[in-house]
Amino acid sequence: MKRIAKWLAIGLGSIMALALLVIYGVSEYRLRQTFDIPATPITIPVGMASLARGQHVYATRGCAGCHGEGMRGEVFFDDRMIARLVAPNVPKAIRAYSDSDLARLLRHGVRPNGRGVAVMPSSMFYNLDDEDLGSLIAYLRTLPAQPDSLPATAMRILARVGLVTGQYKLEPLNIAHDAPRPRKGPEPVALGEYTAKSSCTECHGMKLEGGPDTPALSVVAAYSAEEFAKLMREGIPRDGRKLDLMARTARGRFAYLTDEEVNGLYTFLSKQSAATVAAR
Repeated sequence: MKRIAKWLAIGLGSIMALALLVIYGVSEYRLRQTFDIPATPITIPVGMASLARGQHVYATRGCAGCHGEGMRGEVFFDDRMIARLVAPNVPKAIRAYSDSDLARLLRHGVRPNGRGVAVMPSSMFYNLDDEDLGSLIAYLRTLPAQPDSLPATAMRILARVGLVTGQYKLEPLNIAHDAPRPRKGPEPVALGEYTAKSSCTECHGMKLEGGPDTPALSVVAAYSAEEFAKLMREGIPRDGRKLDLMARTARGRFAYLTDEEVNGLYTFLSKQSAATVAAR
């Protein structure tokens, strides 16, 4: 009996070792996948107005939320079973990037060597128009160098299982790379759609229909304009509940949106909600 148990243990151990080897091999293959997305020229504007616009995009799209103050880089997630995710030191990293390389990274999630990034919301940044993307790049180029003592990103067993099963994907796989971008027009609906799709999709999905932990933005139909502005500025919903992620995002990012952008968001989302109800 002991002999049978011994051989069963050896067999199970061998199967587990083989499974781990397969998981590592397949996940590593997917992490090393390359994407044939060309770097296209982009005009980088000059002048104080463009830098101010770039700083506005930087603040409202939450770049410092992952990369830290001054974009010095941070470990923004660390779980011994999932992964250690490290946002790089941007002033240092982008020295090696041309403007078109940096535009491709931001919009398409593709590094100069063709490999894709993980976690960075390029699927959201894809919707930035050329003016805002160029202004953002111009602003990032002004950031002073920061000391760098960051550890490396580490993909651990559960993250690798997620890569194998398709639960996690490299960011280029989440992007329709030839899709038209929303127009940033002066009228509230156009400005609101542009702001929503370049600011909100990171948490609420590409169609703004929400996810496991976030609501569909059709909830705006229940808000007055004043209640919505309070939600965006302070993270306080109409029923006064204490929110976590939205409260932090509102205070850290959306508080910097202009009144026109907040009004545009409300107008666009209200119209979208009404259209959804009418279609049912």
